[in-house]
Amino acid sequence: MAQRMNAGEAVIELLRQEGVSKIFGIVGSSFLDILDPLYDRTDIEFIGVRHEQGAALMADGYSRISGAPSVCLATNGPGVLNLTYGVASAFVSHSPVVVLAPSASRDHQYRDSTQEFDQVALFKPITKACFPVNKIERLPDALRQAFRIATSGKMGPVMIDIPRDLLPGAEIDVDIMPPHNYRSGQTRARGDRNLIDKAASTLLSAQRPVIIAGGGIEWSMASEEVTRLADLLGAAIVTSYGRADAVPNDHPHYLGHLGRLGSDEAIEAVRRADVILAAGTRLSQSSTFYDNRFIPADARIVQIEIDPKEIGRNYPVEVGIEGDAKAVLEDLIDKVREAEPRTNQAWVNEVRDWFARREQRLQAEGRLSDSPIKPQRVYAEMRKVMPRDAIIALDAGLAPNFGQDRLNYYQPRSLVMSLDLGGLGFSFPASLGAKFAAPDRPVINFNGDGGFLFNAQEFATAVRYGLKVVSVVMNNGCWGSEKAYQRYAFNERYVGADTNNPRYDKYAELFGGTGFYVDNPADIGDVLLQALNTDGPSIIEIPTDPDEMPRPARLAEVQAPEGS
Repeated sequence: MAQRMNAGEAVIELLRQEGVSKIFGIVGSSFLDILDPLYDRTDIEFIGVRHEQGAALMADGYSRISGAPSVCLATNGPGVLNLTYGVASAFVSHSPVVVLAPSASRDHQYRDSTQEFDQVALFKPITKACFPVNKIERLPDALRQAFRIATSGKMGPVMIDIPRDLLPGAEIDVDIMPPHNYRSGQTRARGDRNLIDKAASTLLSAQRPVIIAGGGIEWSMASEEVTRLADLLGAAIVTSYGRADAVPNDHPHYLGHLGRLGSDEAIEAVRRADVILAAGTRLSQSSTFYDNRFIPADARIVQIEIDPKEIGRNYPVEVGIEGDAKAVLEDLIDKVREAEPRTNQAWVNEVRDWFARREQRLQAEGRLSDSPIKPQRVYAEMRKVMPRDAIIALDAGLAPNFGQDRLNYYQPRSLVMSLDLGGLGFSFPASLGAKFAAPDRPVINFNGDGGFLFNAQEFATAVRYGLKVVSVVMNNGCWGSEKAYQRYAFNERYVGADTNNPRYDKYAELFGGTGFYVDNPADIGDVLLQALNTDGPSIIEIPTDPDEMPRPARLAEVQAPEGS
């Protein structure tokens, strides 16, 4: 039965029905009708941040760890404009973020009024759907449609544009109903049976099978299915870029990730593969660079993707299966098991040798004695004491990217990265969102000195809400990734590549948190443990070697000018 309520109360009630408990944003005059019903509620909390970009990135981090939809809210004009990077991050990661975006009053639209711009047009390229509400009675349906789209198929952000004159004083009739009454549950498309049979036959014929596990494995929680199939086939397991947590890293067939600063052992295995199972991955540029430096031109590829447009998009496939990764793998495992497969023991031995070599390589980095400290040594020391259930957020940039191959991830949804967007300033606010989603798990984010300052103001948010989050800032005094291009392509002609920084440990203390400064590698593990046991947020600053700059993977795309 419909209930009569004011529009702001209706929004909150509809969000409650969707299980939303946190709304990320900054208070704004255009949506006070939505905030007011929260005054004496405890089931939904408005998380006030210090920049709208941080709100969207927190929502993205929240959804990546929880697997559930999240909400961010900003005032029209500059507030909504500031959301765009965070919403684009959610779009790239397929996070179900619902954006409530008040806009200029209807009487003032298309007149270049104060804080007016075409928000719908701006957000269309970075959302699954983006639509305006033109009358208040449509608001409940718009919210339900937003959550329906955000959580279906390959998930992603949805934006609702709400003219600011719709809410004040408005009352509407709302049918209060649970989500299953207006959208399907999390259905698992199982894939065509004939294609699964063909895929099984292809995999069974492989002598050197490799499974590349991508984001679809994480969203569908299919890591167990990947390891079971790998055991049956004797396959190596490699993860796509940014998805090193897709499978437990201590499985003896796990060799690391592809892409930028990827694992040498993973790359070598993929280059040797005769059959590749691309499970829940589109084989993106960040993983493969769209060429054959990793993916052999003669390898037969079986691809599982929930989005049909991604099948065969970047590499030709032997078999392409549209479906949920977990559901398809379950049926594929049954089919393979029926055939009583006989693994190629020589390949299995080689895979396990690669696993051992990777462990030896990472352990050897713990003996690096350079001063300033190498980033590899930082991760080697932290890996010794890192909790198995830790959530790790890695920023874009050179120093943080070392961490994907050099930290261990033992359960799904333990790693969040900017992925193909490659945006600086991602990891810190995303880690705060992750902590809101999983308050009982340790959360550590890794940053370069440049990237951390993009959203460093959110340290005030972390202090305000008492978030026990550790931020590691590796300070090499430069924009490392860009400086590497100038080193290798422009004969070390450095322009704009160096930075000046505050003492980040003092920055933490200024805001009311705890700061640590470590320049002795032997102390890094102990300091991390101290930080993890500190109440509230903390920053660990570690000066690192500015000359540690591997050759960029896309160096060929940068050309030096004549005579430089």
